[in-house]
Amino acid sequence: MKEPYFNTVVKRLLKNKGKIVEIDEIKKIVQNILDENFTENKAYKIIYHLKNKWYLISLKKDIYYVKTPEEKIDENLIIESNYWSLLKSHCKTYLKDDWYIWWIKALELNISNFDIPQELEIVNPNKQSKEVISTWKYLNFKKYSAKEKQIFKKIKKYTKKIKIWKNAITIAGLELSILESLYNPDMITSWYSQELIKKILRKNFKQLNFEHIWEIIDSWKHHSSINRLYKIAKSIDNTIAEKIWAIIKRYSFFLEVK
Repeated sequence: MKEPYFNTVVKRLLKNKGKIVEIDEIKKIVQNILDENFTENKAYKIIYHLKNKWYLISLKKDIYYVKTPEEKIDENLIIESNYWSLLKSHCKTYLKDDWYIWWIKALELNISNFDIPQELEIVNPNKQSKEVISTWKYLNFKKYSAKEKQIFKKIKKYTKKIKIWKNAITIAGLELSILESLYNPDMITSWYSQELIKKILRKNFKQLNFEHIWEIIDSWKHHSSINRLYKIAKSIDNTIAEKIWAIIKRYSFFLEVK
């Protein structure tokens, strides 16, 4: 590799300074410069030198952060600052637009809590796995089904898009996130999710769409959740509890739940 080629690549690459780039974007820069002399092997050699000279920081396989060698940047800070972009890029690569954030994080996002979790649950129609999004940050992909039937498309209409920095992220809507966060709770998350729901019922009760709640239940999903929600509502307001009890009587059934 001739040094002038490398310097030209650096000059083009630094137009993305402070941004996250994927390996294909870097290869395209190299290909435009090398033209007919381009090979995959040469591209990987240039990327290797860019990393060694601190123009690139590897965040995960095939994803890099662009910087100058003089900049002293904490990798954890880069990940925190670009987490939602990394998340969206990862999900789009494997799932296109067929995914959304569920469970407690979706509940938090509905009330504008943008704290970045160690692990994040993603509902989708095809993928069941735990994957690395960046250093020490994981995504748990979960398929959505009921009675062995795929119901993702039916449930997805109860999601919504929110803007997190420059990223449009799909999350479970308020009603869906409440029911999902009450599904199969464990000792660690149960108290926290219930306290969040109590807060929502007290402050955001008028924003709840009860038609969405009974439609979700009627999809043969979250029967234990609606009973837990009823139990929580009884401790707050009888009017809310009565609305939920009416849904249980018509679209579900009573369960003894913890």
